Amino acid sequence: MALKITSTGNAGVFLENAGGGVYIDSFFHKIAGSGSGPAFRGSQARKADLILISHAHPDHVDPAETIAAAQASGAALAGPAAAMRLFKGRLPDGRLIELESPERQRPPSTASARMGGVSVTSFRTYHASGHNSYLVEMGDARVYHDADNEHASRLNPAALGQIDLLILCPWAGSGAERFVRALAPAHWLLCHLTDEEILAHQAGKFLPGLVDPVPPGVLALAGGQSLEI
Repeated sequence: MALKITSTGNAGVFLENAGGGVYIDSFFHKIAGSGSGPAFRGSQARKADLILISHAHPDHVDPAETIAAAQASGAALAGPAAAMRLFKGRLPDGRLIELESPERQRPPSTASARMGGVSVTSFRTYHASGHNSYLVEMGDARVYHDADNEHASRLNPAALGQIDLLILCPWAGSGAERFVRALAPAHWLLCHLTDEEILAHQAGKFLPGLVDPVPPGVLALAGGQSLEI
Protein backbone atom coordinates (compact mmCIF):
# COMPACT_ATOMS: atom_id res chain seq x y z
CA MET A 1 0.00 0.00 0.00
CA ALA A 2 1.30 3.45 -0.93
CA LEU A 3 -0.98 6.32 0.07
CA LYS A 4 -0.21 10.04 0.06
CA ILE A 5 -2.22 12.29 2.37
CA THR A 6 -2.09 16.06 1.95
CA SER A 7 -3.73 18.45 4.40
CA THR A 8 -5.91 20.96 2.57
CA GLY A 9 -6.52 22.95 5.76
CA ASN A 10 -8.87 22.59 8.73
CA ALA A 11 -10.55 19.15 8.44
CA GLY A 12 -9.68 18.79 4.76
CA VAL A 13 -7.44 16.18 3.14
CA PHE A 14 -6.55 14.94 -0.32
CA LEU A 15 -5.96 11.19 -0.53
CA GLU A 16 -4.18 9.74 -3.55
CA ASN A 17 -2.71 6.42 -4.60
CA ALA A 18 -2.81 4.07 -7.56
CA GLY A 19 -6.49 3.45 -6.80
CA GLY A 20 -7.52 7.07 -7.37
CA GLY A 21 -7.87 10.44 -5.68
CA VAL A 22 -10.37 11.73 -3.10
CA TYR A 23 -10.85 15.16 -1.56
CA ILE A 24 -12.66 15.39 1.78
CA ASP A 25 -13.93 18.76 3.13
CA SER A 26 -11.14 20.45 1.19
CA PHE A 27 -12.74 23.63 -0.20
CA PHE A 28 -14.31 25.76 2.51
CA HIS A 29 -14.63 29.17 4.14
CA LYS A 30 -12.12 30.25 6.76
CA ILE A 31 -13.91 30.94 10.08
CA ALA A 32 -11.88 32.60 12.82
CA GLY A 33 -11.17 30.25 15.72
CA SER A 34 -12.66 27.23 13.94
CA GLY A 35 -9.53 25.78 12.34
CA SER A 36 -6.89 26.67 9.80
CA GLY A 37 -7.78 28.27 6.47
CA PRO A 38 -7.89 26.56 3.07
CA ALA A 39 -4.49 25.62 1.71
CA PHE A 40 -5.63 25.48 -1.94
CA ARG A 41 -8.13 27.16 -4.23
CA GLY A 42 -10.65 25.01 -6.02
CA SER A 43 -9.07 25.87 -9.36
CA GLN A 44 -5.86 24.17 -8.14
CA ALA A 45 -7.54 20.79 -7.62
CA ARG A 46 -5.77 17.80 -9.10
CA LYS A 47 -7.41 14.93 -10.97
CA ALA A 48 -9.68 13.04 -8.59
CA ASP A 49 -12.58 10.61 -8.50
CA LEU A 50 -14.61 12.13 -5.67
CA ILE A 51 -15.00 15.25 -3.59
CA LEU A 52 -16.64 14.22 -0.30
CA ILE A 53 -18.42 16.71 1.94
CA SER A 54 -19.21 15.70 5.52
CA HIS A 55 -21.88 18.36 6.18
CA ALA A 56 -23.03 21.79 5.05
CA HIS A 57 -21.28 24.01 7.62
CA PRO A 58 -19.24 26.74 5.89
CA ASP A 59 -15.94 25.72 7.51
CA HIS A 60 -16.34 22.43 5.60
CA VAL A 61 -17.77 23.59 2.27
CA ASP A 62 -17.59 26.72 0.13
CA PRO A 63 -19.93 26.01 -2.80
CA ALA A 64 -18.15 28.27 -5.30
CA GLU A 65 -14.69 26.86 -4.55
CA THR A 66 -16.03 23.30 -4.52
CA ILE A 67 -17.63 23.78 -7.95
CA ALA A 68 -14.30 25.13 -9.24
CA ALA A 69 -12.59 22.05 -7.79
CA ALA A 70 -15.09 19.70 -9.44
CA GLN A 71 -14.48 21.40 -12.78
CA ALA A 72 -10.68 21.32 -12.41
CA SER A 73 -10.47 17.74 -11.12
CA GLY A 74 -13.27 16.05 -13.05
CA ALA A 75 -14.53 14.62 -9.76
CA ALA A 76 -18.09 13.86 -8.74
CA LEU A 77 -19.40 15.39 -5.50
CA ALA A 78 -20.85 13.23 -2.73
CA GLY A 79 -22.35 14.04 0.65
CA PRO A 80 -25.53 14.25 2.70
CA ALA A 81 -28.68 15.77 1.19
CA ALA A 82 -28.24 19.14 2.95
CA ALA A 83 -24.80 19.55 1.38
CA MET A 84 -25.83 18.33 -2.07
CA ARG A 85 -28.66 20.89 -2.19
CA LEU A 86 -25.96 23.59 -2.35
CA PHE A 87 -25.02 22.32 -5.84
CA LYS A 88 -28.42 21.50 -7.33
CA GLY A 89 -28.69 23.24 -10.68
CA ARG A 90 -25.06 24.35 -10.51
CA LEU A 91 -23.51 21.03 -11.54
CA PRO A 92 -25.09 18.24 -13.62
CA ASP A 93 -27.17 15.83 -11.55
CA GLY A 94 -24.93 12.99 -12.75
CA ARG A 95 -22.01 14.60 -10.89
CA LEU A 96 -23.93 14.73 -7.56
CA ILE A 97 -24.13 11.64 -5.33
CA GLU A 98 -26.40 11.84 -2.29
CA LEU A 99 -25.17 9.77 0.64
CA GLU A 100 -28.13 10.07 2.96
CA SER A 101 -29.12 7.64 5.69
CA PRO A 102 -31.55 7.86 8.63
CA GLU A 103 -30.63 10.17 11.50
CA ARG A 104 -29.38 8.94 14.83
CA GLN A 105 -29.64 5.20 14.34
CA ARG A 106 -27.56 3.15 16.75
CA PRO A 107 -25.21 1.90 15.47
CA PRO A 108 -24.98 4.75 12.96
CA SER A 109 -26.64 3.89 9.65
CA THR A 110 -24.73 3.82 6.38
CA ALA A 111 -24.92 4.58 2.67
CA SER A 112 -22.34 3.75 0.01
CA ALA A 113 -21.06 4.72 -3.44
CA ARG A 114 -18.32 3.72 -5.86
CA MET A 115 -16.53 5.91 -8.40
CA GLY A 116 -13.61 4.61 -10.44
CA GLY A 117 -11.30 2.71 -8.11
CA VAL A 118 -12.73 4.33 -4.97
CA SER A 119 -15.41 2.91 -2.67
CA VAL A 120 -16.99 5.08 0.04
CA THR A 121 -19.22 4.14 2.97
CA SER A 122 -20.84 7.02 4.84
CA PHE A 123 -21.78 6.74 8.51
CA ARG A 124 -24.48 9.05 9.85
CA THR A 125 -22.74 10.48 12.91
CA TYR A 126 -23.31 13.19 15.48
CA HIS A 127 -22.88 16.90 14.81
CA ALA A 128 -25.08 18.90 12.45
CA SER A 129 -28.33 17.49 11.14
CA GLY A 130 -27.08 15.53 8.16
CA HIS A 131 -23.47 14.80 9.19
CA ASN A 132 -21.44 11.99 7.61
CA SER A 133 -18.19 10.36 8.59
CA TYR A 134 -16.52 8.37 5.80
CA LEU A 135 -14.76 5.07 5.26
CA VAL A 136 -12.78 5.39 2.02
CA GLU A 137 -11.30 2.32 0.32
CA MET A 138 -8.73 2.95 -2.44
CA GLY A 139 -6.99 -0.17 -3.66
CA ASP A 140 -5.75 -1.84 -0.50
CA ALA A 141 -5.78 1.39 1.55
CA ARG A 142 -8.59 1.93 4.08
CA VAL A 143 -9.08 5.42 5.54
CA TYR A 144 -11.69 6.54 8.07
CA HIS A 145 -12.39 10.30 8.31
CA ASP A 146 -14.57 11.05 11.35
CA ALA A 147 -15.12 14.72 10.34
CA ASP A 148 -16.91 16.66 13.14
CA ASN A 149 -18.39 13.65 14.92
CA GLU A 150 -18.87 14.71 18.54
CA HIS A 151 -19.40 11.17 19.85
CA ALA A 152 -16.71 8.89 18.48
CA SER A 153 -17.44 6.35 21.21
CA ARG A 154 -20.92 5.63 19.75
CA LEU A 155 -19.45 4.01 16.66
CA ASN A 156 -18.45 0.37 17.04
CA PRO A 157 -14.86 0.00 15.77
CA ALA A 158 -15.72 -3.51 14.61
CA ALA A 159 -17.99 -1.93 11.96
CA LEU A 160 -14.90 -0.37 10.37
CA GLY A 161 -12.47 -3.27 10.39
CA GLN A 162 -8.74 -2.70 10.01
CA ILE A 163 -7.95 0.97 9.31
CA ASP A 164 -4.69 2.17 7.77
CA LEU A 165 -5.35 5.84 8.52
CA LEU A 166 -7.75 7.45 11.01
CA ILE A 167 -8.50 11.19 10.72
CA LEU A 168 -10.17 12.52 13.84
CA CYS A 169 -11.30 15.78 15.43
CA PRO A 170 -10.48 15.49 19.17
CA TRP A 171 -13.68 16.85 20.73
CA ALA A 172 -13.46 17.04 24.52
CA GLY A 173 -15.78 14.41 25.98
CA SER A 174 -16.23 12.57 22.67
CA GLY A 175 -14.60 9.36 23.86
CA ALA A 176 -11.98 9.78 21.14
CA GLU A 177 -9.20 8.21 23.19
CA ARG A 178 -11.23 5.01 23.80
CA PHE A 179 -12.25 4.88 20.15
CA VAL A 180 -8.65 5.22 18.93
CA ARG A 181 -7.40 2.52 21.27
CA ALA A 182 -10.19 0.13 20.30
CA LEU A 183 -9.79 0.80 16.56
CA ALA A 184 -5.97 0.56 16.69
CA PRO A 185 -5.33 2.26 13.32
CA ALA A 186 -1.92 1.91 11.72
CA HIS A 187 -1.67 5.74 11.56
CA TRP A 188 -3.81 8.59 12.81
CA LEU A 189 -4.09 12.31 12.23
CA LEU A 190 -5.77 15.12 14.10
CA CYS A 191 -7.95 17.47 12.08
CA HIS A 192 -9.93 20.69 12.58
CA LEU A 193 -7.06 22.43 14.40
CA THR A 194 -6.10 26.08 14.19
CA ASP A 195 -2.53 26.94 13.21
CA GLU A 196 -1.85 27.72 16.87
CA GLU A 197 -3.23 24.34 17.98
CA ILE A 198 -1.03 22.54 15.46
CA LEU A 199 2.01 24.28 16.93
CA ALA A 200 0.84 23.40 20.45
CA HIS A 201 0.46 19.75 19.41
CA GLN A 202 3.95 19.71 17.96
CA ALA A 203 5.19 20.96 21.33
CA GLY A 204 3.23 18.22 23.14
CA LYS A 205 0.83 20.69 24.78
CA PHE A 206 -2.48 20.29 22.93
CA LEU A 207 -4.00 16.83 23.41
CA PRO A 208 -3.21 16.42 27.13
CA GLY A 209 -5.79 19.09 27.89
CA LEU A 210 -8.52 17.23 25.97
CA VAL A 211 -8.03 13.48 26.34
CA ASP A 212 -6.57 11.32 29.07
CA PRO A 213 -4.66 9.19 28.44
CA VAL A 214 -3.36 10.39 25.06
CA PRO A 215 -3.15 7.48 22.58
CA PRO A 216 0.35 7.14 21.11
CA GLY A 217 1.52 8.01 17.61
CA VAL A 218 -0.79 10.88 16.75
CA LEU A 219 0.26 13.36 14.04
CA ALA A 220 -1.05 16.71 12.82
CA LEU A 221 -0.38 18.27 9.42
CA ALA A 222 -0.41 21.98 8.66
CA GLY A 223 -2.19 23.03 5.47
CA GLY A 224 -0.19 21.93 2.43
CA GLN A 225 1.89 19.37 4.33
CA SER A 226 1.87 15.75 3.18
CA LEU A 227 2.45 12.31 4.64
CA GLU A 228 3.08 9.06 2.79
CA ILE A 229 2.23 5.69 4.31
